[in-house]
Amino acid sequence: MQLALLAALLAGSHALAPVIQTRRKTVLHSDMIKGSVVGEDGITAEVAPQDDDLADPPQTMAQCLQQAQDATVAAIEDGQILMDVEFPPLAADLMDDPNTSAGEISASRRVEAPSTRVVSRNEMLRAGDMAGANTRLAIKYAQGIHTRTGKKVAILYPDVPELERAVEQSGSNNPQPGVSLHSLRASIAEAETPQQAFFALFGKGKEMVREVPDADVYVGLTFSAQELPDVEELDTREASKKPIILFNLKLDTQRGDLGLPAFPPKDLQWRFLSRAKAVYFLRTRQYTLSLPEPPFVVNYQGAIFRQYPGPFQCLLDTGKAFRPVSTSARRPALGEFKETITMALKIGAKSPSNEGKNRKFFRTGVKAITWWEEDKEGLEEHTEWRE
Repeated sequence: MQLALLAALLAGSHALAPVIQTRRKTVLHSDMIKGSVVGEDGITAEVAPQDDDLADPPQTMAQCLQQAQDATVAAIEDGQILMDVEFPPLAADLMDDPNTSAGEISASRRVEAPSTRVVSRNEMLRAGDMAGANTRLAIKYAQGIHTRTGKKVAILYPDVPELERAVEQSGSNNPQPGVSLHSLRASIAEAETPQQAFFALFGKGKEMVREVPDADVYVGLTFSAQELPDVEELDTREASKKPIILFNLKLDTQRGDLGLPAFPPKDLQWRFLSRAKAVYFLRTRQYTLSLPEPPFVVNYQGAIFRQYPGPFQCLLDTGKAFRPVSTSARRPALGEFKETITMALKIGAKSPSNEGKNRKFFRTGVKAITWWEEDKEGLEEHTEWRE
């Protein structure tokens, strides 16, 4: 009886199963797959009138370094302590790649010979250790700060192995006058107690964090999210409050990892990283807009740009150059930035700003803001990173 019932149920379920029909494949034109870009196919943009007081976005690596140095010197003279310097020597698609590490950020031949050309990922891999390229860029940056201020700059690495590799590649602990390379965390051999040696083995223990007595400015290089608490420890120890510059650490990516297993808690953002003022910030982003009519797909890109003490600028690539779409005294959230440059697009006689509410909802989604940008519970202790 049970076998008969089971057979009947199986037969019934087979009868109720959906009939799979072969769908006709739609072949799209190659241009539709590729998409159009601003400056082509009648796609333009509405940009703000050019303000002579606004800093122009850099066109070469040399300009980028010069602007970063100018902004840093101005911030130091104004008494800023914790600073964030971030700019993309790599192509925009590599900067958006989550697999691009802090050590890869500055692996560009433009460090040695300023040019508009950016090397490909394969070329970078053949070029050798990415941390070496990052070190060379940081040395040039630090050299400019020392030349203009007379302050001694210590470039800090998370641990001794990274320092030794950097020294081997740069050739010296003192690659330029007034610039020296150091490890923030001491080696196991420097441990004063068995407990310190044990924690040092696993990269833990605040006691192993070391200051550089003769340094006037610190530049933190290649620190991961797990190692940022060491930088906070250095900041709390320095009674003289020496400036600390977080150099090309992709802090927004680091913030996104906070609170995950094996990562520092989110308190690190509220307590420490919220103090990191973006004195020089150039963050590129690429987006795609789908349309129900030609050109169907529009690829566009922009950047959030800030050179201290100027405002934050939302820049859009107009096909010839990055032009400011809007400016603000406070740093725009990433979702707000995307919406700003999207609304500036003009596709023929139409603009995304004229789209209906339903279409806008499906394009933007329910939420376009990160937890650290939103601060829903009001835990943020400082606002310097927004200003």
